[in-house]
Amino acid sequence: MIVKLDSSHHNDLMKYLNKEPEFNLLIIGDIERYGYDNYFFNIWGNVNKDGNIEGVLVKYFEFLTFYSYDTFDVSKFAKFINRLNYSEISGKTWCIDELEGKLNLSKKRTVNFCKLENMNNLDENRSEIKIKKIRFGNINKVAKLYESIEEFDVTSVENIKSGLKSGRGYCVEINRKVVAMAKSTSENHTHAMIVGVGTHPNYRNNGYATKCIVKICKELLSENKIPCLFYDNQQAGKIYKKIGFKELGKWTICYR
Repeated sequence: MIVKLDSSHHNDLMKYLNKEPEFNLLIIGDIERYGYDNYFFNIWGNVNKDGNIEGVLVKYFEFLTFYSYDTFDVSKFAKFINRLNYSEISGKTWCIDELEGKLNLSKKRTVNFCKLENMNNLDENRSEIKIKKIRFGNINKVAKLYESIEEFDVTSVENIKSGLKSGRGYCVEINRKVVAMAKSTSENHTHAMIVGVGTHPNYRNNGYATKCIVKICKELLSENKIPCLFYDNQQAGKIYKKIGFKELGKWTICYR
């Protein structure tokens, strides 16, 4: 039976999610921040007759995330999802593939998912370029960088501030303009997601964004937090692998 999970299910849910903590770092982080009693954040699980969880569905505003460690009742979850109002659903690719045919979806995107476990390959290559922390004072410059990168959706200062509440960010400034950046978000006590890695088109191939990533990853690893990230750009993937990121699998986002 699919039921709404609350604090009474917390230990069982954490045990289930921590079978693959990297894939579930967003869910775990949101539980740590919002708990179980919040209008915009809801969690459901299929609890079998023995009381064990077999699949988890999370709704954060209009975004759904689905997770299952192994087999799950595809028809039951699909029927439940089709009753919800949502704009996209994401999860491990094999899980979304199972659900996709039973949902009314328009398009999908599949990305690589990887993690970094140690600093063996991290090298900041000290140079004259200074890495600055992203703070409220330079967020306007960061927002302008988003506008200059074709692959990025234009974002607002408020969205950037909101993301930094659950993470951190570093950037490179040249001539008082932010030209490269990397951020983390959804940090929990064991993991963090690296996001917003980008460089202004006029300043690429200088390793600026890489320096920002390395700075963040060194900090996270020193705090015993494992950095994770998604990517679908193969050129970027080569850089991440050179730093030391190892692929864990595929992640799919489907849009209605």
